[in-house]
Amino acid sequence: MTDTVTTAASAGASTPAQGPEAPTQIVVPFRDLGIAPENIRAKEPADADIPQLAETIAVADVLVALCVRPGRKGEKPFMALDGRRRLFGLDLLLEQGRIDPAHPVRCDLFKTKAGQAAALVLTNAERQPVHIADVIVAIGKMGKTKMATAEIAKALGYDEVEIRRLSALAGLHAKAIKALKLGKISLKQARQLARIGDSKEQGDLAQAALDGYLQDYQLSNRVGRTRTDVNDLQVALVGLDRYVAAGGRVESDLFGELPDVLLDPEKLTELWDARAQAVVAGLEASGLSVFLAGEKGFRAPEGFFNLPFVYQGDMSDETRTAYRAAQEVVTEAYAALRNIELSSDEADAAILAVQKARMVAAQLGLGRATLGAVILFPDAESGLAATFFANPEPESEGDDDEAEDEAGGGYASSASSRRAYDDVEVPSADVDVAGCSHVLHETQTDVATRGLIRDLADNPGAALTALLAQLFKHLALHGGVSAETSAVTVSATRYTRAQTPAIPALDGEVRARLEARREAYLASGLRPIAWVETLAHGEKMALLAELVAISLNVREMRTTSIRHSARAEAAEIAELCGADIAAHWTPDADYLAVHGKKQLMGLLGEMEVDDPRAKTLKKDDLVVFAVEAAAERQWAPAVLSWTSAPPEIAQDDAGATVEDAEVPSPRPDVVDVDQQIAA
Repeated sequence: MTDTVTTAASAGASTPAQGPEAPTQIVVPFRDLGIAPENIRAKEPADADIPQLAETIAVADVLVALCVRPGRKGEKPFMALDGRRRLFGLDLLLEQGRIDPAHPVRCDLFKTKAGQAAALVLTNAERQPVHIADVIVAIGKMGKTKMATAEIAKALGYDEVEIRRLSALAGLHAKAIKALKLGKISLKQARQLARIGDSKEQGDLAQAALDGYLQDYQLSNRVGRTRTDVNDLQVALVGLDRYVAAGGRVESDLFGELPDVLLDPEKLTELWDARAQAVVAGLEASGLSVFLAGEKGFRAPEGFFNLPFVYQGDMSDETRTAYRAAQEVVTEAYAALRNIELSSDEADAAILAVQKARMVAAQLGLGRATLGAVILFPDAESGLAATFFANPEPESEGDDDEAEDEAGGGYASSASSRRAYDDVEVPSADVDVAGCSHVLHETQTDVATRGLIRDLADNPGAALTALLAQLFKHLALHGGVSAETSAVTVSATRYTRAQTPAIPALDGEVRARLEARREAYLASGLRPIAWVETLAHGEKMALLAELVAISLNVREMRTTSIRHSARAEAAEIAELCGADIAAHWTPDADYLAVHGKKQLMGLLGEMEVDDPRAKTLKKDDLVVFAVEAAAERQWAPAVLSWTSAPPEIAQDDAGATVEDAEVPSPRPDVVDVDQQIAA
């Protein structure tokens, strides 16, 4: 070893820039160090824990640098203002022959009297504390010497549980330790890396952090991908007791941050499958093909189809009554299930009752088609959930259709024999594909498509007809429309808000017009393109305006989700058509009910209503007062004009914003079974 003092510049160490004096980091031979007489514990003898401290220094070296000042006349070259016990530990190691007098010791040198006084009074407070990465490395070294957890905790002044947690980080890839020390990753991210067993993958992720590209979600996704914890959806039906009794292992997260982990996920899945068999058998007995899945969202099994949206307005009175009664049975079945422990055997019958009730309701909503399959998957609330699918609808003509309708074929028993949920009849195409390979068939249809594109581009009238027909299918007719079922792939969505009713004078008027056009289309017996082509040019343009209008959506779900681009387009559209909502509508009770009293008074101020009675009215009476005032003045708030900026959200007297207010109830004639159950 060298007998010289090494400064921070030569040692490559960084120099802190805090406080009135930045100490100089140096490395001093042990023999050149003494205890300064002004050290507040200079005269205290060595305590009984010095041997343990010596062992720690022998393994991990001195973790916290000593505070020193230059020696004076008759003193050693450097005198310790702080670090007396560390010097005692080094003394003991020297006596045992485990270090030599030239052993290098890290020190922070304070040259000015002010800096020395600060080091004396505040010890480490004025200096950068030891980095947690250094502690982790030290714990790793101690662990390799077979030191017990309790010994390491005592040596470093940590709780034993914290030592166990930090020990788990001691095996991190060197790049991860480096990233932690440089502040490229947080301690929480280091713990996430420690949960990844592959050292190489740890290193790759740590390198990404060093390069500045690692994000929290990447670590969370990587760790979560290989973990099955007690919050897994299958646990609700299986229960932890049954899992453990079957030999399943549970492990707690060492860092206490994540839920307990199930180490045998395959066993959990086996147990869930076994628990689901009672429901499987019951549904198979009802004639359904039953499939099991790990989660919701699987597409329809081969040969089956997704269920259509149920619109009660198309149902006969008899079918609508039966459908609503079936929904009530579903609700009651779910209520009964909530009173039973899902993991108990007695829950089997209740879960089957729920799914059979849902099956009956789904069948009533299908009309002439029939249910054919169901996919069962785990669910935290009910233990097991289901998605039903329909069989292909059998082709039938003439008397067969009439016989089926007379037999009670749901709401298809109307005068029309077409499917009630699909307004567009689809003729079967006569295509000769004999001897044609898939590749040849695709090539033929591809080239034919390109030819039709060229011809349609030269015929604006035909293009307008095709576009109107496509929009008409999406926005005015009933039935499934997709790119697979349409030649024109333009798609559109009719505007809705959580099934709330239309406002009669606004979008309700447009919907009424489109319903009238739908009735005219149905009466014509034509398909959409042929029917649109029969319209006069003025009627086509009116239909186009109605369809485009009903597809507008500039609603913003939250005050923090301002759709700037959509607002700009809305302002342009409003200017083009000279929009004035007050020409059709003034604020009604439903609109004003979501305002607080303070906001209502503000609206009255905008209307220049100066009536002292308004301040004395209760909320409901104030709403009625404001409705009448707006109607008298044919007035609507400026916020409803897209040419104005959105106002700040005011608060009422109780501090509630508009988001806290009650919203209108959904339309009673449109009900979704799953949404009703969730409610």
